[in-house]
Amino acid sequence: MRRFNPSPEYLQVRAEVRSNELAGKPMPRTTPKDVRNANARREIERRRMERDARE
Repeated sequence: MRRFNPSPEYLQVRAEVRSNELAGKPMPRTTPKDVRNANARREIERRRMERDARE
């Protein structure tokens, strides 16, 4: 059976989140606007990469 080894970046982020939880720091809130903006940025980047690939 294979073992799952997450990436070091993922482990770092999880450690920071857990540290904040234990310290009682509030978690950042994601608003629907933040989600829409992130999706729009991803779509813009995807279209740019497609355009660059055609050139």
